[in-house]
Amino acid sequence: MKRGLGVLILALLLGIAAFGVGRMLCCRPPVDAVYATEDHTRLPELRWLRQQLDLNDKQFSEVSRLHLAYRPTCESLCNRIMMTHEKIRQLLREGSKMSPELTAALQENASIQVECQTALLEHVYQTAACLPPEKSKRYLEAVLPHVMELTPEASSTLQGH
Repeated sequence: MKRGLGVLILALLLGIAAFGVGRMLCCRPPVDAVYATEDHTRLPELRWLRQQLDLNDKQFSEVSRLHLAYRPTCESLCNRIMMTHEKIRQLLREGSKMSPELTAALQENASIQVECQTALLEHVYQTAACLPPEKSKRYLEAVLPHVMELTPEASSTLQGH
């Protein structure tokens, strides 16, 4: 019984952490709310990428196009995750033990998390594919550990729980 509760708590904590990271990485203000920067881009969140990989205008334009095309998918998935989190919070407030409804809500949340990670990875690999091989490799090395929460910070957070 204690082990099952521990697994449930860990699953909830991982879900909350994945939601937070996913929200931080993909849910940005609408394009109209993004201002022009000193390097004349409308996407300041991609400025680091242009600088780190020394992207030319054509490469940066393609990366920006892919970024903007992915944004609605990300926002939709984030909204769905938030809805399942609210449903789980409500069920937790209403009950004092596991119920079929709570199990179903947890399973729905996990399913959306997998869908979100899959979509994000597809986007990352698509972005990498539009870059020259060396820049693609550097991009993947920089982005994948953060996207999949494989950074030392994420590991230490998980170990502390």
